[in-house]
Amino acid sequence: MNKIYNRLNYLKSFKNNFNNSLLFNKNFKFQSNNNNNRNKNENNDKKDWKRPFLIGSTLLLGTSLTATTLLLDEKTTSPKAPNEKDALDKLVCLKKLPNSRERIIVLGTGWASLALIKNLDLTKYEIIVISPRNHFIFTPMLTTSTVGSVETRSIIEPIRRVLLRLTKQDTMFIEALCTEIDYKQNEIIIKEVTGQKQVRIPYDKLVIGVGCVPNSFGTKGVEENCVFIKEATDAQKIRDRIMTCFEKANFPGLSEEEIRKQLNCVVVGGGPSGVELSGEIYDLFQEDLKKMFPKLIPYSKITMVQSANHLLNTFDSKIIEFTEKQFNRDGIETLMNSRVIEVKKDAIVVLKKGDTKPYEIPFGMCVWATGVGPSQLTKTFCETVPEQQHNRAISVDPTLKVIGIPNNNIYAIGDCSTISQDILLKKILTFFKEADTNNDNQLSLEELRTLFIHHSNEYPQMKSYLKGLDVFFHEFDINGDNQLQFNEFKNLMTKVDANLTTLPATAQCANQEGIYLAHQLNKLPNSNDSNKTEASKSVDIEPFKYKHAGSFAYIGHKNAVADIPNTFSGGGYSTWWVWNAVYLNNQFSWRNRFLVTMDRVKSTLFGRDISRI
Repeated sequence: MNKIYNRLNYLKSFKNNFNNSLLFNKNFKFQSNNNNNRNKNENNDKKDWKRPFLIGSTLLLGTSLTATTLLLDEKTTSPKAPNEKDALDKLVCLKKLPNSRERIIVLGTGWASLALIKNLDLTKYEIIVISPRNHFIFTPMLTTSTVGSVETRSIIEPIRRVLLRLTKQDTMFIEALCTEIDYKQNEIIIKEVTGQKQVRIPYDKLVIGVGCVPNSFGTKGVEENCVFIKEATDAQKIRDRIMTCFEKANFPGLSEEEIRKQLNCVVVGGGPSGVELSGEIYDLFQEDLKKMFPKLIPYSKITMVQSANHLLNTFDSKIIEFTEKQFNRDGIETLMNSRVIEVKKDAIVVLKKGDTKPYEIPFGMCVWATGVGPSQLTKTFCETVPEQQHNRAISVDPTLKVIGIPNNNIYAIGDCSTISQDILLKKILTFFKEADTNNDNQLSLEELRTLFIHHSNEYPQMKSYLKGLDVFFHEFDINGDNQLQFNEFKNLMTKVDANLTTLPATAQCANQEGIYLAHQLNKLPNSNDSNKTEASKSVDIEPFKYKHAGSFAYIGHKNAVADIPNTFSGGGYSTWWVWNAVYLNNQFSWRNRFLVTMDRVKSTLFGRDISRI
């Protein structure tokens, strides 16, 4: 820094001296006698055209010399910046050193992947993150960004900045698409996102967190005529499509039927994403577009199509009732027990449950917000593993380890995976005989306890009953003889199996899986440990257990609903404030918190930006 400061002072003094010399020459000219001036003027007239070039060349030369000196000093004092291509070649071409850290390749930049990276012990592992998406997005507020209540860039964070902040080390990110996993050779094949070049990269452990993609369920015309709500680009498409519909409807000479068609926004799916999107679009209509298009708003409409008999059917019944009443008051049409069987260019074909004749609903925009499916990598990988064939998600054991991998070094987390849970009732007779050690055709409390301890790792649903097993035992001991007959034992095991639940495809669950897996990997012995196999056996690996902290959903009109287990279930204006506070607090960085806050203030004071770029 001192050298730079000295060079800048040198440049400043050079400029001042040069200006002073010009001033001196100028004053000297006026002090000369008239004869000399007359003679000199004849010569100066010929040289005037050269003066600007001489002055400019002198200044440019001084600046170039100073800049060159600064650059040379910088090169001699600073190490050469790493070239990412050289780093990639090194990863591909050079073998890992025997005593180097174990390499974990993480596929994906979603909630599960970032939670994993944040909690991994980086003194043990070398991390390489690979994804075609170079940013992390706060998905719970994606629907809010579709109408400009917050800007899309306010809820995304560049993954390189995230990795630098989380790891403080040389964690590497490669923007690429993983096309194949060679689990026999412990290598993956990646391809350029916009090119065709492919390379192979070896790994010690692989974590698949590629998420999922929108699921059209094979419905004709969805891919061609619908907008999805999954990525940041989808939010921008919806925002642009809404304004396109209003601008088209505002064109002179259109019939009322054509105007109504253009201003009908159809949302397929009555889950949290569909409900929140409908609420946000309603706010945009009533708070902003009503002022800009006052004559068109009476023709605008939001139509929701839900295959179940209620909206938000996974929430508490009070929340369902509150939401449906709110939508009815706002004029949002909800078609329950209805299924979209085809999406045409400007209309959806709907079949109501119990009916045989479908009908069409014209639209200006249709958003498909129902269900998710496997990505291309998930499909390809499952087909290469015999135990995974025909799966719609990667099956993992209760420790999130992929089933069917001989090396036991591949894990899957987030929406791309599902925990394989064996049902106890399939082996009910085998379990009863195993537990009945004295062959008296009944089980004592101690015999049942021994059975649960022996199989709790294989069947995680047993583990949660171990602590209170005596109370649980007497609950099913109907005749009170301190013994369980076969029918009583069967009823008990049915209750244990009822504890099995399918994990939701939510950011909350993915985040918990990432944290859990990081802690389990940190427990494993170092790869350089000579007794690694024995040490691995001694590590106590607890099965993953999801803890549901609660769910929020925005329903429009500054109202939100919340379903928090054993705490609160309801909705309203005050819940909307809590919803805002929770989502603001859970933003990934202070930068995101600041930007989201500023966006909220901006949209409140000046309205949403309805420009179509």
